[in-house]
Amino acid sequence: MANNPVEALRKQAQDAMSRGQYQEARQLYLQLLGLQPDNPDVHYGLATVFFLVGDAESAAHHFKQVIRLDPLRAAAYVNLGAVQNRLEQHDEALATLRKAIQLDPNRAEGYYNMGLVYKQLGQLDMAVNAYREAIRINPRMYDAHYNLGNIFLEREQYHQAIAHYKQALEIRPDWPKGKAALDSALAHQQEVKHGSGVSPAPAPASEAKLDPDRLLDPNFHAQLLRDLHEIVIEADNETQAMLEFLQKEVEEAIRNLSICILTPKDPKYNLDDSIARFDEVVVKLKHFQETLQKKMLRSKLLGEQIARI
Repeated sequence: MANNPVEALRKQAQDAMSRGQYQEARQLYLQLLGLQPDNPDVHYGLATVFFLVGDAESAAHHFKQVIRLDPLRAAAYVNLGAVQNRLEQHDEALATLRKAIQLDPNRAEGYYNMGLVYKQLGQLDMAVNAYREAIRINPRMYDAHYNLGNIFLEREQYHQAIAHYKQALEIRPDWPKGKAALDSALAHQQEVKHGSGVSPAPAPASEAKLDPDRLLDPNFHAQLLRDLHEIVIEADNETQAMLEFLQKEVEEAIRNLSICILTPKDPKYNLDDSIARFDEVVVKLKHFQETLQKKMLRSKLLGEQIARI
């Protein structure tokens, strides 16, 4: 196929793209389009070139042609949604990205671009859900961590902002943009700490009078020590069970509910069922919380009883 003019033009266009010679690539893809006007790959290449040179309108046109010719190509929907967002066609962008996610629910870029749209619309909770879903699918998507950090910084939730900026920098070390954002969040956090004027609370009198060198009699205090040991173990086991519940059932319920909200027309996810499941795990989580609080209170009372001896 070395003498095939179509293949030769395609290779030249791809080489021009890889060298950053976008105008040359555009001319080559236009020649290809004349030879193969219904080839979705040619339209895809043209759409990409137009996007890179800043011609969003032409990029959108050619991504739509890709979808017309190959309606199951999820990447074309993702890129069209990104272009529509740039054109401030936010409703169209959301509809396009939902279709992309329906075609390929494991494509993190679909959720990431949906997060960008919701951020533009000022719907920050929806943006957070979308970015988190993108990170769940691709934990190394540093841009999603960075954008989450920006939202939390805007909300003055500095601890969460710092955590996401640090995760972004773990994935992409020495990223100036990420470092600047982290420094800003840390500075704001320090301002809040030092500007609050809150002094550490004085230690309770009972703590102040504790003698660190005092010894307990294992015979006389055996039952109290045994009870304290058992309740601490029970509390630790309850904490581990609660953590596993959070990581599995609660996370899954939140994820399914988020997907239902983000992609309401996806037949694989029923909103009523997801809400019912979410309510169920909330009830179970509350039970875990109440049980753990009782055990923590019991251990605190036993500790204070031993301290008074």
